[in-house]
Amino acid sequence: MSNPALRNNQDKHRYELIDDDQVLGYAEYNMMGDAVMFTHTEIASEHEGKGYGSQLAQKALDDVRSQHKQVMPVCQFITAYIRRHPDYIDLVTPDSRRAFKI
Repeated sequence: MSNPALRNNQDKHRYELIDDDQVLGYAEYNMMGDAVMFTHTEIASEHEGKGYGSQLAQKALDDVRSQHKQVMPVCQFITAYIRRHPDYIDLVTPDSRRAFKI
């Protein structure tokens, strides 16, 4: 598995996981004040099962943390990732934790 880079494509409102200028997958978001609301995550079918979804989630959440913002995990993949990696729970407000059962 390669180590692709993260690109915040603000024009398309999505984080992209890229390798040699090829988009391997993306996590769409909307800005909600001081929170990033993740709405959908998708990995290109030819790259599924290679761990790129987890890399994308980790890198995107790390970027949100570096901006001192909160996360609203509407996307089921991002919600599941945070459940499996409790070190990201602090990014989710208590109300959102209850709403998304984190």
